[in-house]
Amino acid sequence: MSHSQHNPGDETIGLRAAIIGGGTAAETLVAELDGSGFDIIVFEDDRVGGECPFVACMPTKAMLHDAAIGRSWAEAVRRRDQVVEQLDDAQHAADLAGNGATLVRSRASIVAPGKVVADGRDYTVDHIVVATGSEPVVPPIDGIEAIGDRCWTSADAMTTDHRPMRLTILGGGVIGCELATIYSRLGTEVHLLDVSPTAFPDLPAEIGSIVDDSLQAVGVRVRRGVEVATVEPRGSGVRVRLDDGACLDTDRLVVATGTRPRTRGIGLEHLGVDPDAPLPVDTTGRVSAEGSLWAIGDVAGQGEYTHLANHQARVVADALTGSGDRRFDDVVVPACVFTDPPVITIGPTPAELGDTVLWQSASLSEVPRASTDEYGDGYLTVGVDRSTHRLVAAHGIGANFDVLAAALVTAIDAEVPVEQLARSMWPFPTVGELLGVLYSRASASLD
Repeated sequence: MSHSQHNPGDETIGLRAAIIGGGTAAETLVAELDGSGFDIIVFEDDRVGGECPFVACMPTKAMLHDAAIGRSWAEAVRRRDQVVEQLDDAQHAADLAGNGATLVRSRASIVAPGKVVADGRDYTVDHIVVATGSEPVVPPIDGIEAIGDRCWTSADAMTTDHRPMRLTILGGGVIGCELATIYSRLGTEVHLLDVSPTAFPDLPAEIGSIVDDSLQAVGVRVRRGVEVATVEPRGSGVRVRLDDGACLDTDRLVVATGTRPRTRGIGLEHLGVDPDAPLPVDTTGRVSAEGSLWAIGDVAGQGEYTHLANHQARVVADALTGSGDRRFDDVVVPACVFTDPPVITIGPTPAELGDTVLWQSASLSEVPRASTDEYGDGYLTVGVDRSTHRLVAAHGIGANFDVLAAALVTAIDAEVPVEQLARSMWPFPTVGELLGVLYSRASASLD
């Protein structure tokens, strides 16, 4: 394969595909297109690799591990920095080049169909792929601007060398729960505030209850169903006033209330696409009907998971080369929340599936491994389509459930009838035996 080389003196380069954003989705797309005959240029004005390897997935998992086995803050920070390679993206950049892409370390903007401007130069391409990720949303709380750098994002919390004595986390979802677990186990007094009355309200109530029990077990002070009314500087810290009149003083406030796709400021309006609305992506990643604009990763609006972004990149690679018929929705989407124990959510929620699905639930205590290893509470529910008798979803929380998720994903994607799954042999004594319990119950209920 012959790849065009970026010559700083050229105003226009005849590239076939431009990727705006150099995160994990872009990396996967470049790797998939290597050897396909496409010339690719990647525009990235921050770290190549995106957030996952540097300020999100990898450092959180490393620090969750270190906190769980009793390492100190200093030890956890030292190992975190090793895992994230001191926030150095050199290897990621080298991998792009090794897969034939040209990297331009600059912010890029679309100015017309097939036209991109970056660093004062024009680029003409056949396809534009938007892979700019997402950005945190800071709620309009009275006084939030006055506290300045005492207000952290999750990225700040995952890159700091300083462990505050008191930390208040606003937002009780995936990020909030994981950060609360890390900091509390490493010795910080943590308050978790959430507007929702329960944890993960879209999932069965048993899951949210166990999540909060697990957070409280490691010392997190959980308050759900509350809103922050105001914040203000207080000494070297922050005073947080809640809507019920209660106050608490903290050293840092972490805002983990959600993100939005990073679609503003890249010129989508020049293609007739509203940058403030969800991108109208079809099942192959196309945004524009003629197929010259594509979106992958967080900006595609279907979830903010590294594995989902990578899957979408493979789908778009197939579509660009005409080498396959993959779709964004041709496999089930799994996710894990690494609380202790971990939460798994695979496929649609019960509310999304409705009455066409039979749900069967079981407690982790029903399998012998729970007693041998002194596991705490665990709950798993699986959804089976009443007409096809195939597994379509699973949600739960329990020890080793993140590992168990792989078996559930395989069962769903392989479309194996639950009657066949119920006949499988499960090694004793393992957590996997819980699947046998559930499949047998579902099979009997469908007779």
